[in-house]
Amino acid sequence: MILGVLLLASCSHAPPQVVQVFDQVDRVFDPATQAWSERLSAFVQASSSDGTKVFDRLHLIHDAQNLFVTVGRSQWVSVDRPGEYWVGVKDLGFPGGKVPTGEWRAMLVTRAGQKVEIRFQVPPTGPGAKAPRTSGVTVQPADLTGQYSVAGWVDDYLVWARDAKGQLIARNKTLGPSFQVPQGTATFVLYSYDKDRGEGLEAGPFPVQEPR
Repeated sequence: MILGVLLLASCSHAPPQVVQVFDQVDRVFDPATQAWSERLSAFVQASSSDGTKVFDRLHLIHDAQNLFVTVGRSQWVSVDRPGEYWVGVKDLGFPGGKVPTGEWRAMLVTRAGQKVEIRFQVPPTGPGAKAPRTSGVTVQPADLTGQYSVAGWVDDYLVWARDAKGQLIARNKTLGPSFQVPQGTATFVLYSYDKDRGEGLEAGPFPVQEPR
């Protein structure tokens, strides 16, 4: 009997764990609709003694507003690097274009049905913060191929360039209204972070245009 107990203990596996969560609200300008909206990005760092393939789906839950979002393994974004495995969702939109504030739950479920959960807060914007951006963002091609100028945007930002397959081919830091995208770019997105409001700023995607 003692031997049987020891054998059972030696074959047991530690339950999966969620180590921490990262979340961010981004304020996004869509040039197709000329409208701003809020998007939520949320990622959990998970670990399992059985490997990362055991994780099957992620639930994001806002109990106060009865919101329940499920992201399957084929849909989520994953980052796998030495000692860390992250899964989550980026640019999750909501009706009315506003991300619900308050407490959220992130629940990760394995293929065997084991559930691990972590809670996080999406705080409201502070009362002393400046008003959100509401004006449109316009991009115009310059005289040379790949060169552009932007109006209605911030001075310090990143330019993310993607090819026709949606693959990221460049990520360039830019100061001022003029910027350049590399050859092979099909679309690009402008990104910055508003420290005062505690949210990301994003505009795009913009399609590549011919020089004037």
